[in-house]
Amino acid sequence: MHIIIVGGGQVGTELVHNLTGKGQSVIVIEKDPKQAAHLKEELDTIVINENAVSIEVLEKARVKSAQMLIAATETDEVNIIACMLAKKFEVPTTVARIRNTEYTADSSPTGLTNKQMGIDLIINPEKAAASEMLKLIHFPDATQVEYFAQGLVKLIATIVSENAEITNIPLEKLKLPAGCIIVGIRKNDGKFIIPNGKDIVEANDKVYLLGNAKVILKASGLLHRKETRIRKVLILGGGNIGFELAKLLEEDSEHSFMVKIIEKDPQQCEKLRRNLTKSFVIQGDNTNISYFLEEEIGETDALVAATGDDRTNIVAAMMGKKLGVKRIVSEIDIMDYHSVYSSLGIETIDPFLITASQILRYTRKEDVVSLSLLKDVGAEIIELILPEEAVVIGKKLMDCNFPKGMLIGTILRGQDVIIPSGQTVLKSNDRLIIFVLPSISKKLEKYFTRS
Repeated sequence: MHIIIVGGGQVGTELVHNLTGKGQSVIVIEKDPKQAAHLKEELDTIVINENAVSIEVLEKARVKSAQMLIAATETDEVNIIACMLAKKFEVPTTVARIRNTEYTADSSPTGLTNKQMGIDLIINPEKAAASEMLKLIHFPDATQVEYFAQGLVKLIATIVSENAEITNIPLEKLKLPAGCIIVGIRKNDGKFIIPNGKDIVEANDKVYLLGNAKVILKASGLLHRKETRIRKVLILGGGNIGFELAKLLEEDSEHSFMVKIIEKDPQQCEKLRRNLTKSFVIQGDNTNISYFLEEEIGETDALVAATGDDRTNIVAAMMGKKLGVKRIVSEIDIMDYHSVYSSLGIETIDPFLITASQILRYTRKEDVVSLSLLKDVGAEIIELILPEEAVVIGKKLMDCNFPKGMLIGTILRGQDVIIPSGQTVLKSNDRLIIFVLPSISKKLEKYFTRS
């Protein structure tokens, strides 16, 4: 597959690393000379240092033979025009990163539908980031939460506490509740493994637990001594992410969250008050530490730092830690700060990684329903539907000769969530949730595409 990526920022760079690693043909168009020069040094792909809003430039990028164009610049209008031009060349799939929600509304300022704008898929990074933050508020003991099979299957990643019930026991002897499985372990030294029955879990390991959504919560109790509950949520920063998160919290019918937002821009505060019905909006300088104290951060259950500035987010998160806040989540704006957040033990949401995950599912040949990139370890979780013509149909898992580095964690057959064994026979239309290392990911199409 030949793919054109417009915009060589953090999203574009993540996509190139992933796609070229799977043997895809990728050309990047980046307008900024300095960034283009950096990409040429860092990436093993062609980088065109020009403006993508040009038929001549798109032709240089071999648009006539492209199967996909991904427009991921910081400017919505550039992304829209690039997709429109790509459709003129009959590019089958176009993807646009769009931040302004007005462009995706019925009353779009362009007066055009997505189809008329030439866009097959719109990704909104802020909305996606807010959704991920909501998951971590729902499950405050987890570091990552993913849903599959329309919510019937769930994955949680969590750090194993000292003296947890599952520590130092071989997995083959571990009595997990029926309906779930440990699909990955990131050891305390940073090494990541897809475990077998002989492996053990130790305190401070990060464990990836996959299975029936109703069972997962019960199983996660084996990893912790006590359950954390969230009711009060304080959001620092009322920009796009903060606003989207507040809307989701207000719309949550299963919980009754008390939401407070601190935003320094008076006009943005007015917008928040007009569009939010239950949240308490305060105008204040969220970069002032004394103001944090005044607002009694220590009394909130969850602190979300979404100010748009990493240094401010880090200071706020550290203050929250000092005051004993149960759950702290921060937006990460510049990837160079990732190691800083990690060393300080601050849980982060990366809008760029989330955006890349949502786009990557459309670049695969398998019938992929969803794809998630796991933070810190580079592994992928792929949800796909098994077609009738796949070579593994009718075979037992033990006879499929799958490569080392992949694991079918669950199978959804109808409404039944199955934790497979070597004797499990694969059937057409099975929905598979597969845990796979990056080096193996490109081999999946051999087993799971139409033969």
